[in-house]
Parts: sequence; C-alpha cells; structure tokens
Amino acid sequence: MEPKTTWLANAVDQAVARVRKIDGEIVDFPHITEKKKWTFTPDGVWTGGFWAGLLWLSYEHDSDQKSLARARHFTDRLLPRADDANNHDLGFMFVPSAIKGWQLEGNEGYRVAAMQAARALASQYNSAGGFIPGWGFFGGEDWSGNVLVDTLMNLPLLVWAVQQGGDPALLDVVRGHTDKNLRHVMREDGSVYHMFRFSPETGAPIAGDTYQGHGPETTWSRGQAWAIGGLAMLAQMLPDAEYLAASERAAAYFLKHLPADGVPPWDFQAPAYLPYKDASAGAIAAFGFIKLFDATGKRHYLDVASRLLSALAETCANEGDEGGLLLHCTADLPHGLGIDESVMYGDYYYLKALMRLQQRLSPSAH
Repeated sequence: MEPKTTWLANAVDQAVARVRKIDGEIVDFPHITEKKKWTFTPDGVWTGGFWAGLLWLSYEHDSDQKSLARARHFTDRLLPRADDANNHDLGFMFVPSAIKGWQLEGNEGYRVAAMQAARALASQYNSAGGFIPGWGFFGGEDWSGNVLVDTLMNLPLLVWAVQQGGDPALLDVVRGHTDKNLRHVMREDGSVYHMFRFSPETGAPIAGDTYQGHGPETTWSRGQAWAIGGLAMLAQMLPDAEYLAASERAAAYFLKHLPADGVPPWDFQAPAYLPYKDASAGAIAAFGFIKLFDATGKRHYLDVASRLLSALAETCANEGDEGGLLLHCTADLPHGLGIDESVMYGDYYYLKALMRLQQRLSPSAH
C-alpha cells in the first residue's frame, strides 16, 4: 500500500473497531451523545438507519458474523417504519439499512420494505405546493409549509425505487421537490438555506429560515453538505446536468469557506463567540465530493474528499473510551443539543466516505 493512503486504512480500521465497541454497550438505537454518553431511541427516530448502516459497513469491511447478526437485528427493528406518513427522512432510514442489507444479502423482505418506504415518502408530496414538507412528525408546530434542505438526501430512495420497477410517477416527486429547492433554497452564491417556508396551499415562497443554523441568512454547514451530496446523487442517478451544476456550485461554496484546518464550523457565518465545529458536516461533505467524483470523473473532487477525511481522522477521530467515531460534532446548537459531541449521522458518513475513498483509490479501481 502506498504510504500516502496508510492513514486511510488505519482510519477505517479504527472506525470499525469503534462501531464494535459501541455495539457491545447498547440495546437501543444510539442517536447523539451528551457528555460523550450516547442517548438512545427505541424506534430509531430519524437516525436509526445510520446505526444499522454502520453495522452493515462493518460487515462489508471484514465479514464479521456478529456485525452481520446485529445489522439484521437493527434493520428488522426499522421495518415497521416503512409506513411512516409524516417523515421526510425515510431515505436516511432505509437506504443505509434495508437497501444495504438487500444489496449484501439479497433479502427480498428488505427490498420490499424499502419500496414501501419510497411510496410512503412520495405520499407526503404536496402537489399543489411542489414539495415534501420537513419534520411533519414534530408535534406542537405546523411544518406543512416548511421545506428542509436535508430532504434532498432522501430523494435517491425514490429514484432507486423506480429503477427497481416502482411507479415512474415517483420521479415527478423527485423533480418537483428538487426544482423547488433550486429555485428557492439555493442562493445565488451557491449557499443554501436550511429551511424555506412556502404557502402550503399554493407553494408561493414566503421566506428562507433556519432551525439549526445561526440565522436565516447564514449558511449552516451541515445543510450545505446535505445539498452537495443529495444533488450529486440525483445528478448521477437520473442523470441530470442541472442538478450536477447545482451540486458543483454548492461544493465550491463549501470549499471557499472551509477553514485552513479542514474541519467546518457548525455555521460558516458563526460569530467568534460560538467557535464550535461540526465534524459531521465534514464527513457528509466528503461523501458528497466522492459522489461528485463519480458523476464527473474530476480527480479534484476525490482529492478534496481525501483532504476532508484526513483532517477528520487527524483531529476528530475518537480514540477515547466513550462516544462515537467522530468527536467535535454539533447536532443543534440553537436548541442546546449535542454541542461538541458525537452524532450518528456523522459517524455513518465518516465510515462510509472512508470506505468509498479507499475503493476509489485502490489499484483495481483504475
């Protein structure tokens, strides 16, 4: 192995070892840490697919049979959620878990569940407004007119379902929602709003906003990473030149505002008195840059992914006794959740991006 990629093999091994350590200490789905201790959910909320996905990735890495058994166990626990009627995160829940399990093992029950999840996601589409509303399952507040940039990363579930013989009308949902995002959620400079409010009745734009960023007009780094990855995946799967150009614009903004240490702040315009990092945004963006490489063949994008991941491996990989794969993530600073902690989505995209980078750089890939 070339010396320059030794760090990569070591990072993968360390991450897989950390997955096994976490798995040895839990019975429910890990969500985010507080004071480096995992908080758990019995049904996986919106992050359960990432935990099952980490177990599938660990099994893919070294064929460990315990990882396989645990991956099946947690995937099976998610299957009843395939009928969720108010959940824009069904892609996050079923692509890393059920679809991955089906790909690795050919379990038809997993494929069927993922197809149902795709139908459930598409059923939430507001055809009058032209969007899937975000966070419909949060009580006490009307989210029916809110669109979150995160949803772009869930739409590949619908494209996959059509490729599997599902209703081609699912693509109308993908097109409608993504086009609405490109017109309103993405700004002229390539940055994105975390949230945009529309009239639920007509789809008329009201205003950009944020939930987890610093302010409505700032750029929450994880949202920017969701946009890079979601648009890159859709661009490649469909394929679509406009979506590819938008992903490249989002990527250029991310790179332009990335600090010298290679680890993004939680918000690119965060004030100095809130100096928090979000390693998960770096991991998700690295995954997005690998997808951009896949879609364009531009080696530059693979080099950027390598830079992002090596920075995370050097400064944020967890070598302690508690917590996740990555330290220094910020789940939701405005609401005081998971500040300078570990988060399940950051852990998942970190290992996934490391393994995909390793595959792209292997001699057999050329």
